[in-house]
Amino acid sequence: MFSRKKHKTPSFKQWAQFFKILNLKEKVVFLSLIFITLFSFSAVFSKFIDNNTILVPAQGGELKEGKIGQPQFINPLYAYSSQTDKELIELTFSGLFNYDSKGNIIPDLVSDYSISSDGKSIEFSIKENVKWHDNQPLNIDDVIFTFNLIQDPNYLSPLRANFQGVEIEKMSDYKALIRLKQKYSGFFDNLINLKILPKHIWKDIPASRIMSNEKLNLLSPIGSGAYVIKKVEKDKEYIKSIELEINKNYYNPIPNITNIKFIFFEKRDDMINALKKGIIDAVMIDTAGEYNLEEFKNLNINLIKTPNYFSLFYNNNKSPLNNKEIRKALDLAINKEEVLEKGINNQGEIVSSPILPNFYGFNAPENLTFEDPKTILQKQGFEEKNGVMTKTIKKTTGFEFKKVLNVGSSGADVNKLQECLAQDPEIYSGEITGYFGNQTKEAVILFQEKYKEEVLTPGGLTKGNGSVGTSTIKKLNEVCFQVPDEEIKLSFVIKTVESPCLIKTAENIKEQWEKIGVKVEIKKLDSTEIKKTIRDRDFDILLFGKKLGGIPNFLPFWHSSQIIDPGLNLSMYKNEIVDGLLEKERMYSDYKSSERQAILEELQNTLIKDYPATFLYSSYGAYITNKKIEGISLDKLPELEKKFIDIYNWYIKEKRTWKQDS
Repeated sequence: MFSRKKHKTPSFKQWAQFFKILNLKEKVVFLSLIFITLFSFSAVFSKFIDNNTILVPAQGGELKEGKIGQPQFINPLYAYSSQTDKELIELTFSGLFNYDSKGNIIPDLVSDYSISSDGKSIEFSIKENVKWHDNQPLNIDDVIFTFNLIQDPNYLSPLRANFQGVEIEKMSDYKALIRLKQKYSGFFDNLINLKILPKHIWKDIPASRIMSNEKLNLLSPIGSGAYVIKKVEKDKEYIKSIELEINKNYYNPIPNITNIKFIFFEKRDDMINALKKGIIDAVMIDTAGEYNLEEFKNLNINLIKTPNYFSLFYNNNKSPLNNKEIRKALDLAINKEEVLEKGINNQGEIVSSPILPNFYGFNAPENLTFEDPKTILQKQGFEEKNGVMTKTIKKTTGFEFKKVLNVGSSGADVNKLQECLAQDPEIYSGEITGYFGNQTKEAVILFQEKYKEEVLTPGGLTKGNGSVGTSTIKKLNEVCFQVPDEEIKLSFVIKTVESPCLIKTAENIKEQWEKIGVKVEIKKLDSTEIKKTIRDRDFDILLFGKKLGGIPNFLPFWHSSQIIDPGLNLSMYKNEIVDGLLEKERMYSDYKSSERQAILEELQNTLIKDYPATFLYSSYGAYITNKKIEGISLDKLPELEKKFIDIYNWYIKEKRTWKQDS
């Protein structure tokens, strides 16, 4: 019986001998087959993975953003004059409501709410799973506490005016009722800008010390937002950077980007160079037109539309700008396409209405009939004189000689005659008696002979006769009672902020106006000077910008009650119809109401026909990032500081996940 030998698997040493028994050609063929097999397997496996998985955002990575200047208050009570402070608050604090990436109002801390039929009260509940960064629960007491702080004049919050007369009542630990004295279409915008403070942190800190608390205001504020302040790096008094990390207990979707680091620069050029070199990942440029965006062609450029506009505000209280026809001519003389190109490199949109219908979805204003601006000025009595449109106004004293006067005449006319002759003591130095005697006659003769060419020669006389006749009367009226003509020149000073784009805009407008004979001087002002100029309304024409926000409140800008500081009616414009429309549009609880929209469209059509200002353009902002930051979709925001609205869609890292069966 034969026994079968067991075959052993070749050992590593035996396999090593395998290559020794092969010749060169056999070795090449063998290795080629091995390579083809591995490559084929890799390709099949890769295709399998591609067909059955997808790349999705993953948590991880750090976004480093450059900032100019210094943060001051990461505190919702005070941070409304600084873009950096606002952005830090958006990341670290929460509000009752917020905007989504399309500008719609959505609940944030609020879980549900209802508005009363009269629009004067809002009942709302907040989410019950929200925690502060120190892991303490957030409840309705924190909301009421924040309301009370803002309304308390001792805390000096700039938000106080938005909540005057607003009452809040606790209904349960997570429910409250807000009451308004009257319904107001923009109140939800006020709620969005109200970020909630933790009562357990701030309740024992007196108003006199709240602004000086650096720890809670800057170094380690306690909020309930998507990010937590992790580290503040200081160099003596200068903050070099602030690092934030994700709040792992956040009640909304947790962002993908784990860390955000704000790095602070003193000079804008240094920040831009740091971006180009990859030292930082992103910068926000408020006015994209300040730069040639071609220099950022290797980066991602996100142009952002916001509800802003720049205008020439005419001083409607100042002659000749108090004449609507003059303002109209100035407006029609401006080629806005040219201003857009020369002022902000076409990085914006032309504006023809202060309610920004393109941004808010209103109908555009009615087309106004074009008229030649120079013809308008000529109809107002202006003619070009030495290159400047000038209006000459003849003036008189109200008296003129009309009667023939001789020796023996008396009365008021003789009184005036003697006063006139006495202007030259060499002609008459007598008393003003009102009686025409020989002394007055001798004075008339001297007067006639002094102006011989105009008084005597036309009548063929060589010597004066002392009788006040036609030619003498004419000359007396010219010499004694003529007032110099008044000349009104169309010459204005445009005051504006010392900003590259606004200076270029002003220079282009100056060029265009000088073509129709309007002389312009440009005066650049720093931030302190422009505030004083606006406060005092000390300008002919002001080139300035306005921001309107998510739900615009137009009343401060155009109502006649707002012509004095702190009102923002910079043109000092008055129109009773406009006042009524402004008051009426505020009275809708639904800011999207079709009736409110119709009122605003009537408002714009009424206002622009008065030409209180020339509306020029709305400028784009630009958020510029390197290629590693994905998922950013910024097209339209209520303000640039809201750019982190959809931070949960941004990502740096990716991972593969299996496709879900449909």
